[in-house]
Amino acid sequence: MSERVLRLDLAHLMSAGEIRCSTNRDIALVRIEECNPTNLTVSHFLPGVMCTSTNTGLGLFPSNFACALKDVDVGADVYMFGYPMSLTAPIRAAFDPAQPLLRKGIVAGVNLASRTIIVDCPAYPGNSGGPVIQVEHPSVGDTSYQIIGIATRLVPFQEEWENKTLRYSHVIVSNSGYTIVEPIDAALELVWK
Repeated sequence: MSERVLRLDLAHLMSAGEIRCSTNRDIALVRIEECNPTNLTVSHFLPGVMCTSTNTGLGLFPSNFACALKDVDVGADVYMFGYPMSLTAPIRAAFDPAQPLLRKGIVAGVNLASRTIIVDCPAYPGNSGGPVIQVEHPSVGDTSYQIIGIATRLVPFQEEWENKTLRYSHVIVSNSGYTIVEPIDAALELVWK
């Protein structure tokens, strides 16, 4: 497997309008390629993007790489990628921090009204911004993978206890194991705007 290193001139990409953020969703992106919206296998790097590879573009995505929010399946297996830098220093020595770590979970719920996905897969600082991939089995022996969204934040679990005799209480907030995912639709809206 060949390695590709991308170097981005962020000032140039910013002035060209290729760094984009949503005004009403928790999502932003940097466009690095110009793609044909009807054929995603045809692409080339934008000015301000340099790559060590001889390829003209990344060409990573098949035409059905994304799964629209309306097609996300509750109960489907998902994989979440990220760089959880909150892991303590002794543990960090056991893995390469330049490579993403993978978590597996399921789609716990889809809220079409608020346009959010909840996955039963714990997120930690460093997972935000990572892709969430849904696993589908369209037929026996066939498996497909589609990106459903971007991990944005964990869902906290709050526990409170109270000492009525001494009249004080204590609140503990911890990770519930659920993660909020912005649907890929929101990112694609930014790509094609």
